[in-house]
Formats: sequence, C-alpha cells, structure tokens
Amino acid sequence: MQDAHGADVRLHQLKLYVDNHLHDRYLAPPWTVVVAVLLTAWVPVWQAALWAGLELLAIAVYIAVYFRFRQASPEAQSNGHWTRRIALAHGVHMAMWSSIVVWAYVPGNASSLMFAMLVHVGLISLTVVMSNPHRQLLFSDLLAPTVALVGPPLHDGTLFSLGLTALGVFYIALMLMVGLKIHASTTETLVLRQRNDALIRELEQQVRRDGLTGLSNRAHFIATGRFELERAARYRHPLALLMLDIDHFKRINDSYGHLAGDEVLKAVSRVFEDVVRANDCLARLGGEEFAVLMPETALDPASAAAERLRVAVSRLRCELQESVVTPTMSVGVAIADEGGESLSSLMRRGDLAMYEAKAQGRNCVVVAPAPAARLVA
Repeated sequence: MQDAHGADVRLHQLKLYVDNHLHDRYLAPPWTVVVAVLLTAWVPVWQAALWAGLELLAIAVYIAVYFRFRQASPEAQSNGHWTRRIALAHGVHMAMWSSIVVWAYVPGNASSLMFAMLVHVGLISLTVVMSNPHRQLLFSDLLAPTVALVGPPLHDGTLFSLGLTALGVFYIALMLMVGLKIHASTTETLVLRQRNDALIRELEQQVRRDGLTGLSNRAHFIATGRFELERAARYRHPLALLMLDIDHFKRINDSYGHLAGDEVLKAVSRVFEDVVRANDCLARLGGEEFAVLMPETALDPASAAAERLRVAVSRLRCELQESVVTPTMSVGVAIADEGGESLSSLMRRGDLAMYEAKAQGRNCVVVAPAPAARLVA
C-alpha cells in the first residue's frame, strides 16, 4: 500500500514538473533568439542561426512530449516510462543550451567568458525554479549547465578564473539546496493532499455504507431509489424491488447473543453480494431487513432473482458457539412498471408482500399485487 501511495506521489511530482516546464513554450523561443543574436559577437551568423535552429527544434520536441504526457493521463505504474522519456527530451534541450560554451567561449576572452557564465547562471536558476517538483529530473537537468558553468573558467587556469570557478560551485550548491528544500515542501504538500483525499473518500464511503455489512445504507438506498424511479418513469422502463427479511432473527440473537447475530448478518450479506448483479442497489435498511433495487427488471426476472437469493441463503451454514445455524429469509417482490408511484409506496407494497411470505410459513417469495390505481384502470 505504501508503494502505491509513493507511486501516486511521484506521478503527481512529474505532473507538476511538466506543468512548470510547459511555460517554456512562451519563454524559451524568444530567449533562444536573443542569445543567438548575442552569439554573433563571437561566431559567424550562420553558426548562431544553426545553434538557434537546433535549439528551437529541441524545444518543439520536448514540448510535444509534455503535451502527449498530459493527453495520455498516465497511471502511476507508467511513471518510470514517462520519466525516462521526459528526461531524454528535456536533456537534449539542456545539452543544446550548455553547448554555448563550445560556440561562444573564446579562451582568454573575458567578455565571452562572462557571457557564457551569465547564460548558465540564468539557466541554473530557471532549472531550480521549474524542475524542483521532481528530484531525479532536477539532478539530471542541472548536470549539463553545471559542467558548462565551471568548465570554461577552470580551463583558463588563471587565479581570477579559478575564483570564478569557486563562485560557480558555491552558487550551484546554494541553488541545489534551495531546489531540494522546495522539493521537500512540495512533496510534503502532495502527501498531505493524498491523505486528505483518502480521508474524504473514506468519509464518503461511511456516509453511503452500512458499518456492519459494508452494503449500502438506508439513506443511500433511498436516494438511489428515488433517482431510479424517476428514470424508470421517464423512459417507461420496469423497475423491481426486493424486500428481504431474515426469518426468526430475534431467536438467533436471544439464543447466541448479538455478536453472533452480527456474524449471521455479515454472512448473509456476503451471499447477497455474490448473487446480486453489479448494477443493482443492494442495501441493509436496518436490523435484519435488506432491500435490492433492480433497474430495467420486469416481474419474471425479478421473481427468479428473488428465488436465487432465497435458495442461496437457505444453503448457508453459520457455525455459532459449537452449533450450526441455517438462516432462511422471506422475500417480497414489487414491480414499478408504470410511472407515478412513489418510492415509499413501492417499498410499502414490497413490505406487505414480504410479511405475506412470513404468514405463508417463511422461507418463500411472494409477489406484491399492482397498485390500486392500476387495478382500477
């Protein structure tokens, strides 16, 4: 579970990294043109234009990769694939910028040295600001400009140049510390957000679920039932309701205790979950009473489903205090195949049919008669 949470956090870090760098599509092209113009002070125009063209191509490639990443809406398990792909695309961009030391740096020329170092100081600063959400990519993005910043003055070998190298190293160390600090704060925020999301989901589940059985609770069933009844009336589709009650449940509680009764309720609920369709609404209404709302279901399939549930429960064997309890249940079936009936009316008809099943000896299925209005018609 912790690995899954960690993978989710890393994926969010990658998404933040991509969102930050998407601003490059506005900033990087004009900066490339300005730097190319300045390059003409040390190299022929065609070389500056060649560098600018290659860099603009690199920008277009990695921006395209970013957009593909966002359109793909990747899952956590594909994080490694996209990290490598983005690292490669953005790494080419960083290498192109760092190649300025090859194009512009002229050994012994102070102005070209200052130009190259100034470009890479800015590049390192932007990298720390934009790449900090993802630790791995932050390090890989800083590699090329770090070498380009300290390499030229180190190559000169003069005392002044060595001083510039030391300044460059201190600056890189400072920026790296800043980047890692921001990364840690971002990660903490993502972890807290993940925990909050999980807590919200858990609370939503508690609102909708019965605490003992894990089935839908009465409130969720009522809300779902009203919605499905409106939909059934609108499209003139049938809807079935099964009202189910465990027979002689009070006797189980009195004989074995309420904890044993809870075990029976959970065992019966598991049987229900195995038999009931995924698109039906299965709920515990309270005590030993359950209900199943079955959209798009007419009388015959609803009666067959009720019989399958009854048989499945009757085959259940619950071991309680060295005794075996074989619960049974009574089922009432009510059909809402015409509009105009309220949920309370449908449930009342289902309840009456279920009580009739108990009156007929329990462990059976009884179908409720149609509403009075329909009989008159």
